[in-house]
Amino acid sequence: NYFKNNPKTGEKIDWYTDFYYPFLQKWAGIVRKACPLPKIVFVEPIPNEFCPESWTPERQIPNMVFSPHWYDLDALFRKEFGNFTVNVQSLSRGVFPLKTFFWGHPSARRNYGIQIRNLIEAGYKSLGERPVFIGETGVPMDMNKAEAFRTGNFTWQGRMMDALICALEQNLVGFTLWNYNPLNEDATGDQWNGENFSWFSNYRARKIGSGTNEQGDSSLDQGGRILDTIVRPYPAKVAGIPLKFEYEVNRGEFTFEWARPNSSSSSSTTTTTKNQHQIDASPSVKSPPLDGHPEITSRITELFVPHQLVFGKKFVVAFDGAAQGSQWWYDAATQTLYVEQPDPATATGTVYKMIFGLTPPNSSKWPLRSHWEDFAMYYLSILAVVLAIIAYFAL
Repeated sequence: NYFKNNPKTGEKIDWYTDFYYPFLQKWAGIVRKACPLPKIVFVEPIPNEFCPESWTPERQIPNMVFSPHWYDLDALFRKEFGNFTVNVQSLSRGVFPLKTFFWGHPSARRNYGIQIRNLIEAGYKSLGERPVFIGETGVPMDMNKAEAFRTGNFTWQGRMMDALICALEQNLVGFTLWNYNPLNEDATGDQWNGENFSWFSNYRARKIGSGTNEQGDSSLDQGGRILDTIVRPYPAKVAGIPLKFEYEVNRGEFTFEWARPNSSSSSSTTTTTKNQHQIDASPSVKSPPLDGHPEITSRITELFVPHQLVFGKKFVVAFDGAAQGSQWWYDAATQTLYVEQPDPATATGTVYKMIFGLTPPNSSKWPLRSHWEDFAMYYLSILAVVLAIIAYFAL
């Protein structure tokens, strides 16, 4: 069986070293022959798996972006989502089961954030300071026995998507959602592999030729599912290095922090040293490198703030840290919030912070209770019964 042992040497087969890496080299060569320009190439490992340590520099291809896929495998295969989630990643690696269970929406965000962070940092550890981009992730729209198709209530899909995107935002990683399918129907799904992941459905879309193409025409969004969760703010162009971004869909507010990097004229030397440091020092998305970057030539940071979030509403922008004194303005036509930092001569590592909020804030779409808030009364009741039994026998 040549999938298990090499027929020539008898040695055990390794899928990556014996098959995948040679395939990547051949494939990248074909792509560059067809288009000699320096194209970025997105490369993924086995979905949901950590980047293998064998992916050494000589096995990497030029202009490579590490692009893993990630899904909540428990929800994916059962097509169910509720107040309880499981860290399948840890469970499959032998972690004590009770440590892999998470209750409540904030815990679902944390659970997904842990798994995605592990995936990213494993990539940094193996590949060095390579760009990381989540190439595919999403939620099944036919979850919970396709109840939403009968009721039109996609709250659970929205909650799962929010937990997922919050986890991606926590880790400051770009991503693509699986998927947008203009042919999707509730009954037939994506017409592929029995899946129904599209956040657009023709079943609910407006008829062709009706309505207008004006941005304020709400009928454009009629085919969308859970758009309140998907269409959200994000930093698009940053005059610095992003450090933290958090969006709370229940209130329509976000916080963003970024830092001034240290430019370096000897970027190649710095990058080599930085890559080696990243490999040796357990790199973390929580502490991105601030050295060896090109010089920042603009003081203006641009954030996408969707029309859907702010239309007909008032909002405020506040600044903290070195960002105090910044100027801001909003362009509704491009759905862009511009922030101009006050002083271009601030020191390396200077942290800027901004807070955006609606006035009044949005009403909550779902409860944000923690595990203890949900189950405290049950635990207290059990404790009271146990104490009563102990007291009874003690007397």
